[in-house]
Amino acid sequence: MNRADPADIASRERSTAPDILIVDDDPGMIRALGKALRDLGHLRFSTNGTDALRLIHDSPPDLLLLDAQMPGLNGFEVLETLKATPALADLPVIMVTSLSEEDFEQAGLEKGAADFIAKPVRPAIVQARVRTQLRLKQANDVLKQSSVTDRQNLAVALRDLQQSHHELLRTADELKVANESLLQFVRIASHDLREPLNTIVQFVGLVEEDHGPVLPEEARHFLRLATRAGARMRTLLDDVVRYARLQNAEGDPPQPVALDRTLTELRDALAARLAATGARLELSPLPVVQGHASLLSLLFQNLLSNALKFVPPGRVPQVRVDARIHQGQARIRVVDNGIGIEPQHVEQLFQPFRRLHLRSEFEGSGLGLTISQQIAEAHGGRIEVESVPGDGSVFTVVLPLGGQP
Repeated sequence: MNRADPADIASRERSTAPDILIVDDDPGMIRALGKALRDLGHLRFSTNGTDALRLIHDSPPDLLLLDAQMPGLNGFEVLETLKATPALADLPVIMVTSLSEEDFEQAGLEKGAADFIAKPVRPAIVQARVRTQLRLKQANDVLKQSSVTDRQNLAVALRDLQQSHHELLRTADELKVANESLLQFVRIASHDLREPLNTIVQFVGLVEEDHGPVLPEEARHFLRLATRAGARMRTLLDDVVRYARLQNAEGDPPQPVALDRTLTELRDALAARLAATGARLELSPLPVVQGHASLLSLLFQNLLSNALKFVPPGRVPQVRVDARIHQGQARIRVVDNGIGIEPQHVEQLFQPFRRLHLRSEFEGSGLGLTISQQIAEAHGGRIEVESVPGDGSVFTVVLPLGGQP
């Protein structure tokens, strides 16, 4: 029996996979799009319009994702060149831009773009739109080679696909509006809840301050419980707002962030806690990454706080932060000597409001790691976890490298 050569099989699979060309002058955006689309076909990349035209003329792709704002030959000029070339006029082009005004989107569609994606990109939406365009391209290719009858049947299917595509666009717009409404609701609810919460905490504090010495020990204990509950409520409100903002993809364009500076500032902020527990926090040299300084500070604040908090009674916390570069990415490790995590619980770590321990054992809102994972994914990265129950955990944050801050 003859067995197929694995190399031949892999070569045939590559030859039949859709060819997708991604053109963007931002390496971070290329990585984000490449990660979102790596399972949908064979990917090629270019960082400028002139090189992209050369690649397209040499070997036309099945689909082009084209950044509208590039130095030199911009995306609209590349699009106009393609539409003026008969052999390339039918190439489907999805424009990618940081501008979201309707007139800007309309200009791209009028010049012949098949679709339009606004930054920051959402992987699920990008995948759905790319799949739709690849299906339309495949249907259009078959349509050109079919008989009259086949063309009629395929035309119906093509219209159905186009209708589905329009419905997808409408659904995406509705989801955007819903997300914005949800964020607005969370903000308002958070603000409205803070006022009575602050009143309660202030009056409890006044009672404890003015009448504490004459109150029974049990009453003072109840006042302390009320004060701690108020602090937990404030933390929960803050975390819910942060989580909603991340879900709504809010934020400014990414910038180079020096993690040495970020972690040093966090160590200073945790100085009182480190002194009170005798904990040791060791920081190794850390790289510069691409992202948002405030969000990355929140990510590592959550990881450090957990490393200092989840420690068995009587054990002095030992936390180390180090990093290495691998395949163009920074891998930052937060290593602790805490209680560790059971293997069956690792998958639950990043679920919102999911707690693995009783609040009486370890306080928290149940959103810290969820928010940290959301921040990492918003930066085109991820968080990996290794743990030995009873001996500590290693949280590895994978982020794209950045230039000098």
